[in-house]
This record gives sequence, C-alpha cells and structure tokens, in this order.
Amino acid sequence: MSHPRRILIVAAASLRDALVEQLALYPEFEVTDVAAADRAEATVAAGALDILLIDAEIGMGLAAAARKRFGGPIFLFGDTNGQDRDALPPSVERIARPFRFADLLLRLRAGGDAAGDVVIGARRFRPGGFDLLDEKGRRLPLTEKEAAILSRLVEADGEIVTKEILLRDIWGYRPDVTTRTLEVHLSRLRRKIATTPGARWLLTEKTGYRLIFRRAEGGTAKAGF
Repeated sequence: MSHPRRILIVAAASLRDALVEQLALYPEFEVTDVAAADRAEATVAAGALDILLIDAEIGMGLAAAARKRFGGPIFLFGDTNGQDRDALPPSVERIARPFRFADLLLRLRAGGDAAGDVVIGARRFRPGGFDLLDEKGRRLPLTEKEAAILSRLVEADGEIVTKEILLRDIWGYRPDVTTRTLEVHLSRLRRKIATTPGARWLLTEKTGYRLIFRRAEGGTAKAGF
C-alpha cells in the first residue's frame, strides 16, 4: 500500500495503551484509538480505515455491525464466553488472550492482502494468518505452530523443506523438540486440509515435506494441479 495501514483500536485502557505503544514502533501502521463503541461507530462510518482491532468486552456488537459496512480485516480480542458467538460473521477473526504481539503483527501484515492467499485443495490460506477458509468462507482455526508450518511451506513455493529446517525455523534449537513433535503437528494439519479421502496436498518426501497449492489470484498452479 502507498500509505500506512490505518488501524482503529477499540479497547479498554490497558489493552489499548499497550497496543498503541507497540504499534507506534512500526511506521507501516497509523493508529487511532477510542475507548467506547459509539465513538468507534462514528469513526468507522467516516471511512478511511484499513483494519479494526476490537476488545470483546466492549465491542461485541460493534464487530458484527462494522462488518456490514467495513470490508477490511476485523480482529476481536478476548473470550466471547459463548455470548453471541454464533451471531458474529465468520470473517471476524478471534484472537484469544493472552496473545503474543509478534503473532498479532503477523496477522496485521497478512490481513487484507488477498493477493497473497493460496488455495490448498478446497481450503484457502493467507500466509501469516491463523485460519483456513472453506469454500463457504467459514474459518477453521489453526494453532500457532500449524500456521507457522503452513506459512513456511508456502514460502518454499512448492519445494521441499527439510525436517531440520522446519524444526529450526518453527521451534528454534530446543533439545526437547524432536521430529516426532513435527510429525504430530503435520498429521493434524493434514486432517484440517484434507476434505476427501486420499487427498494429498501436504506431501512427505525423503528429506522433508512440501505443499501442493496454487496462488488464489493471478498466480500459476503448483505441481499437482
């Protein structure tokens, strides 16, 4: 984008102040913050926003209402406690608390860039994101490690990523993490990706793993399509 991504933060003071302070270190973002949902509604109505960050404690209704007029990414922080959870549009992305700022930064950088999406079988994935989308736009959550593995395999652009590289890049140099740990995560990831028996999108090769996918927009199909 030619201008900084304009973020509106709607949250209680502690969360709002922490996010404003950390995001101020990144000139790629321009932050506006408010403490009340009614003020946020006026800001959304005025337009000129790229991303909404909303605290579930004060903005549950705002998230649903904003989706009707705002097409950019909406992130909802905190536990909805089941209240109106099903009423929220699936395109509102939940973020459990506590969360790591580094993970949020990945989501903010990925959000709204549809050209970066990839299609894996019947699923859609945005590198840096934490969800798979099905053909109806419903979200299938990924764990932090599953999302990181998938993003790393997309980055390899169809080439093999060795087990050693995945262990290093995802877990770092930790003696308690073995190839068995990696295999367990990959098995769970395969189950989330596969929609038909025998579907093979995440392949095990002799030296590692590779992902079969295609670019969602303007890209060429990868091997297997």
